[in-house]
Amino acid sequence: MTPASSVLLLTTLTGFGYGLLAWLGLFAAARALPVSPWFVPVGVIVALACASGGLLASTLHLGRPERAWRAFSQWRSSWLSREGVASMLTYPPALIFAGLWFLLGPDALATRLVGLVAAAMGIGTVYCTAMIYASLKPIRQWHNPHTAPDYLIFAAFSGAMLLAALIGIWTGQARGAGLIAVLAAIAAGVAKLAYWRFIDAQKPLATLASATGLSAFGTVRPLDQPHFTENYILREMGYQIARKHAAKLRRLILVLAFGAPGILALLATIGVVPMASAPLAVVLAAVGLFVERWLFFAEATHVSTIYYGRAV
Repeated sequence: MTPASSVLLLTTLTGFGYGLLAWLGLFAAARALPVSPWFVPVGVIVALACASGGLLASTLHLGRPERAWRAFSQWRSSWLSREGVASMLTYPPALIFAGLWFLLGPDALATRLVGLVAAAMGIGTVYCTAMIYASLKPIRQWHNPHTAPDYLIFAAFSGAMLLAALIGIWTGQARGAGLIAVLAAIAAGVAKLAYWRFIDAQKPLATLASATGLSAFGTVRPLDQPHFTENYILREMGYQIARKHAAKLRRLILVLAFGAPGILALLATIGVVPMASAPLAVVLAAVGLFVERWLFFAEATHVSTIYYGRAV
């Protein structure tokens, strides 16, 4: 599939935003956040800014952005619509959570309960985003048991990195949040390796022989190409990336998205300049996850391209 920058920003930024919101709610319930009355309001603003940036960027991928509101009406059947509805429903509990933290303080039961509701809504929105891709049966690299869990793991990872950075800047140390970020980086790296191993071992969804019902006659190939010029299917669904380039990008992702941020988060955890190491980990994780999202789309092969001689 052709990697669209708007969708890459959507899946990267919303992961950071809703991931951070989820960790804020969980840490607030565990009373593990700084007790400053401004910490959660600032954290919620950062989380919603990231999520909103991603959602606004996604509208650039629409042919008629002014009609985007119509997507909300299809929530019974469309994961895209459910994502939109869930994202909007996340704002009220998130803002109420910030207001209760400021007005009633971190120890109030209402504050912690609403924080958990906001966390659940953030996680639910990420799941809806993941299911947009995991539900597409014609694309084997997406329609598999890894896609939805990986989206949730990457949101947890990026949100943990962002939380560690906020706490590091706010307090000068990021012990608990930093340790969570390190563990999340390991989990995300392992999950990505498992995903790559799975799609590399997958058999093609179909071949020209199976699609035409001529498997009994052996290899089937077209006498003429369906089109002699590029068309919509080849432009949008027939993107190809060389195997050697994909291998290089995979190594880059492991280092840039997970390895380096994990090491920096570990340094922040043990007190090595957490005010600098934790924010730098966020920057590297953001760049690395953007590349990871690009490769996620670039490696996807739609079954319709089989008629153009592409392996799916």
